[in-house]
Amino acid sequence: MKFLFASIILLFLGFSSFAQDRFDVFYVAGNYNFMQDDNLNDKNYEAAIMSNLSIPIVFKDSSVWYTSVDYQYFYMPNQVITTGDTELNFNLHGIILRTGYIHRFNSKQSLQVLFTPRYMSDFNASFEKSIQLGGIVMYEKIKNADFMWRIGVLYNQEFFGTYIVPVLYLDWNLTSKFKIKGLLPVYAKAYIQANENTEVGLHFIGLATSYRVDEPMFENAYVDRRSIDLSLFTNVHLWDNIFFEGRVGYSVSKDYGLYDEDDKIDLGMPLVNFGDDRVRLNQDFDGSPFVHLRLKYCIPVN
Repeated sequence: MKFLFASIILLFLGFSSFAQDRFDVFYVAGNYNFMQDDNLNDKNYEAAIMSNLSIPIVFKDSSVWYTSVDYQYFYMPNQVITTGDTELNFNLHGIILRTGYIHRFNSKQSLQVLFTPRYMSDFNASFEKSIQLGGIVMYEKIKNADFMWRIGVLYNQEFFGTYIVPVLYLDWNLTSKFKIKGLLPVYAKAYIQANENTEVGLHFIGLATSYRVDEPMFENAYVDRRSIDLSLFTNVHLWDNIFFEGRVGYSVSKDYGLYDEDDKIDLGMPLVNFGDDRVRLNQDFDGSPFVHLRLKYCIPVN
């Protein structure tokens, strides 16, 4: 355990690719959306549980092997099939591994290459059909003590087709109190360090994921889940290395599209799909308010 903590501290002191005041070793979170679909008056909702464990290991030659594991669970009831009034419930599970090599060229430049396989399923679909392969490549440059950026690309072979996301990461201290951090266009936050123990600000996250499903009424299908969330957030230091984060906001987009497994697109990118002639099998939804609560175990690095 001491070696793990020492590795984390060395990683952050010696490698700007994780340049932040604290490193999140573990978190568990819950999310609730007050949803209602476009065509029915029935009350609907989304309930979710998420967790993450991250472990970096620093070798003698100063290279780093970084590994994190995510578990996500989404429950979405009362989906209605467009061919009738049949309702169904989605129970979607995601296990995401990120593991790979971080190479530092010098004190201001580094390269990250991560392998990111996923298991995305309702636990009824077969294992071999529920695996996705992907990867991340990012180059990092430190401008000065207050500004660091990374540029790269995320790739994943979703069940709806190839999905590619050009990304730009910013870690920017505009002042001693006002900061911006994020991996655009995936997530970002702009916040004020109100005091030593509290951060408050704006939070954004936009995700596209897909899950293999296999139920009697829709065998050999997949769910294309899309979400764009905007919120106010606060991050509070409770005690020791324990932090609490709360978000209250609105999902500009929150959707669960159901499609046949052979109904795919040519190429997916953020906010645009190429060659998307798919036939949707269920209703779509409007935006909705949500609450998000997260408990984190973080290691100080300064």
